[in-house]
Amino acid sequence: MAPRIAFQSSLPRSGSTLLSNIVGQNPVFDVTPTSGLLDLLKGARHYFSQGIEFQAQEPQLMDKAFAGF
Repeated sequence: MAPRIAFQSSLPRSGSTLLSNIVGQNPVFDVTPTSGLLDLLKGARHYFSQGIEFQAQEPQLMDKAFAGF
């Protein structure tokens, strides 16, 4: 049987950490900790919109640049 991947996405304080810990007790499953990817994307978005280097550019151009990023 081919391995399958399942993603868990939830809001804070909704029990997602508890669910991950319970599922992770089974050796059949590989569970990873919470990803910091969202924090990295928020930081990049802030830099693209508030960074002094980018404020001189046209807003539409910067939106397109961030989408490509």
